[in-house]
Parts: sequence; C-alpha cells; structure tokens
Amino acid sequence: MATLDAFSTALGMSVVQVATGEATVAMTVREDMTNVHGTPHGGAIFSLADSALALASNSHGTAAVALDVSITYCRPAPVGSIVTARAVEDNLTRSTGLYTITVTGEDGKLIATARGTVFRTGQPVPSQV
Repeated sequence: MATLDAFSTALGMSVVQVATGEATVAMTVREDMTNVHGTPHGGAIFSLADSALALASNSHGTAAVALDVSITYCRPAPVGSIVTARAVEDNLTRSTGLYTITVTGEDGKLIATARGTVFRTGQPVPSQV
C-alpha cells in the first residue's frame, strides 16, 4: 500500500518512504491551501499527517483505520515550501496501533506533532487504495 488515496493525491502529496510500522509523506504548500492568515490551513497539515499515519498503520498488510488523531500545531510553513510528515509506530497489538507523527518544514523545524490510534480490522489491506 505504498500509494496514496485520491484526496491525498489531489493535495499533491507524494510517498517518500514506507517501511513496516513507519511512513514518510511530503507535500508542497500551495496558495490554495492557505487560511485567512496566509498560512497553511490546519486541515491541510492534518491531512498530510493523517496520510502518513494511514501508510504506516497499514504497512503490516492488515487494514487499519483511524480511531483517534490529535494534533498540535507549532508554527506555520511558508507557501511554496515542502512539508514532510513522518509516522512511527509506538505500539502494536492484534487490534490496535499507536503512532507518533511529526510534520517538519524544509528547515527541519517542527510544524506540528500528532498522535494517532488505529483499529486493525483483521482484514487484508485493499489492493487498490
């Protein structure tokens, strides 16, 4: 499942890396992703983090869906810059997974940090996302 869903693709996200229990996804911040302050909308940054979570949590071959994701925004990223989300598995059981997701800018500074819990369905990951 090293591909992205239609929504993530529409936002211009690309898969940087996927390994068992982790994934990295990148996206260029576009003008049409900004809020009234001229900075990236929280929903765009959250979507990037969520896509990294999806790839990492499904990397075992068992379909996983988010139960809970919380995010803390630290600083905005400039329009035109590339932001990267990296999801890392902290704990895995038969039915759940816990992940930490960091979103960083090109300068390596923290844009946001998130925690996600997923439910592992026991079913195989769909062949097409």
